Amino acid sequence: MTTIDQLNQFLANINHLGFAKLTVFKEIFPKIPDSSFFQVFDYPSLCGESIAHMESVKVGDKESSQFDFDINSTNRTPLNCLYPLTKKEKNKKPEHFTIGSDPDNHLVIPDFTVSRQHAVINKKAHRYYLQDLGSEFGSYINGVSFDNEEILLNDGDQLSFGRYQFLFMEPDTLFEFVHKNKKKEPQLREEISPKEGEQLKQRVYENYHVVSRNITEKKFENVTEKILSIISFIPFFNAFSIYERNQLVADSHRLLVARTGETIIKENDASNNFYIVLKGKVSVVKKGSKHQFSSFGPGNCFGEIAFLTGIPRSADVVANESTILFTIDRDLYENIGVEIREKMKDQIIRQVSSNIIRQNRDVKDIRQGHTSAKIKVSKVKAMHAELEKQKARKMIDQFVRESPVFANFTTYQKIGLTAFLENVKFYKAGEVIIEENTLNDEVRFIIDGSAYITTTENDVVLSEIHAGDLFGEVSAFGKKKVSANVIAKEKTHVVSITGDHMRSLPIEIREKMKDIALGQLLRRITAQNVTIVTGRV
Repeated sequence: MTTIDQLNQFLANINHLGFAKLTVFKEIFPKIPDSSFFQVFDYPSLCGESIAHMESVKVGDKESSQFDFDINSTNRTPLNCLYPLTKKEKNKKPEHFTIGSDPDNHLVIPDFTVSRQHAVINKKAHRYYLQDLGSEFGSYINGVSFDNEEILLNDGDQLSFGRYQFLFMEPDTLFEFVHKNKKKEPQLREEISPKEGEQLKQRVYENYHVVSRNITEKKFENVTEKILSIISFIPFFNAFSIYERNQLVADSHRLLVARTGETIIKENDASNNFYIVLKGKVSVVKKGSKHQFSSFGPGNCFGEIAFLTGIPRSADVVANESTILFTIDRDLYENIGVEIREKMKDQIIRQVSSNIIRQNRDVKDIRQGHTSAKIKVSKVKAMHAELEKQKARKMIDQFVRESPVFANFTTYQKIGLTAFLENVKFYKAGEVIIEENTLNDEVRFIIDGSAYITTTENDVVLSEIHAGDLFGEVSAFGKKKVSANVIAKEKTHVVSITGDHMRSLPIEIREKMKDIALGQLLRRITAQNVTIVTGRV
């Protein structure tokens, strides 16, 4: 069979089934010209990544069925399928690509954690948006739930429907992925029959009911395994070990139930704690506005910005339905242990980063015609030079020792950090330090000078960063493509630390580095919230 015959058969299978095996895809496409690849795939695809496995967890003398939602777990089953965002008939691109367990969907996932009509991907102009359709177990983008809000998808986003995970890939990224020829070791998939699936689903609902009733009645005996079962479905707790999860839920008094319409947070109140939604939905409402500002579902945390910055609450938060919440107060946050606290910060960074990426487009629209009219960003290919090691080492030592950004580091921690900071790069005005839509695995600090954060489209300036500011953390910590350009505004020296080095830092230094990143992200999202709410630059 010729390559052309293989290609036609491959497309015929997609048209008939709506998907194709990734192994078959990888066998065919490296053999055909690049131009043919992009003629066939001029639309995004969902690349099946993995399926969460069931696991049995023992708490004391009791056992509970849970699911391993850790995206890095070696126990996950590879999902070796490709789902192009096309209709099955005549290879047409749909305006609405539906996902669910019902056979009428474009992407059919016959699993008990996937609702009949679970989610939809809508195409508008040349952009794609994901919207959850009120599914039972939720839809997540990079581990973050956006309730039923329609959210713009970015190349490389990780999408989760129930216990199934996919990568959203534009043609260029899919092309690179195919030519990498990555292979995963085959693993046995644990099949669950429809009857077993319904029984497990029923058990989950019973856990919700029992936990909700016991919290309301303040009877917390013998509910630990049920609470653990509930949080096993929540991506916020993915990275936590069973022991760490057990530590968190040991004090059941930190759980509460909000009734439909109940106000959980009041605007201008003091910020003594923040919340994680375990079940249900809440809305953020500004006083004097008839419309909700945003909404949160299972896995989302809220109130964390005010909690971490110490500013008063900026809006009311109201329960849309009966909602189970886990509350984290100052005492728990400061005494839970550095390992668990760091993992909490990782998830908060992830959620805030996702929100910033989604907000960038709104801010760009508001700033269009303002900043870009006043500032002409001269963008040229970077011809940066690395400083000689002796001069770079002297500059790094002085920067870490004297910069206010490291004020909370001990002398020992500053010395430990400088050992991992090696290279200093020099950029002239207009040179690109980081380019939008490229992969980045480095966290960078500006030693001196300043830079613009801009969008490629119309070169709109989203913000400016200056000496002591950190950047690249959204992509480095989130393992995502860069969402904006960083361009030197003037002569600028930059020092970087790789993701591998970050992970090798002592945990006390690593946590403080994440505090710096988190502080900067919180300042940025607070400023962007003001811009979006007021419409002023």
